[in-house]
Amino acid sequence: MDVDRATVYAAELAAFDGTDLEEVIGFERVASLLASVTEGPWWPGPVTIVRRARSDARSSSTRCAAPSTGASTVIRLAHDQTTLATGAHELAHALAGVDAGHGPRFRVAHLDVVAVVTNVEPTDRRRTLHVDQLGAAFAAAGLSIGMRRWPAPPSSTTGAIAL
Repeated sequence: MDVDRATVYAAELAAFDGTDLEEVIGFERVASLLASVTEGPWWPGPVTIVRRARSDARSSSTRCAAPSTGASTVIRLAHDQTTLATGAHELAHALAGVDAGHGPRFRVAHLDVVAVVTNVEPTDRRRTLHVDQLGAAFAAAGLSIGMRRWPAPPSSTTGAIAL
């Protein structure tokens, strides 16, 4: 049972509501930005593909892929959730492993993915702001951060992602 799920969702809302990460930007743009991360120099996670969720889907998801896809993980984005916040959340599931649920290992992956997704340039305050907001929201909700099983994202990422 994923006991931290609702608390993580509330922390994300506290951290990102009203920010550029919650702006609906469309499937193609989110998928492209996520591909920039997974094809970039830092990505230590599995081969991940991003697809549209069914037209009637109300939420996005991350699952282990069928061997025929050529990927280890498939992210499906619901139409109304084509935001960087949702993309980062689902990509964190891919990095942490879907078995991590919304626990401590997911939360450290989420912080790392947000840092990379919002890395316009190393000195960009938005990167620090978004990561700090999410970390503070996790702390305020009493959610601990786990240990990485992968290298930390660099302070600067080549092939920066533009918001």
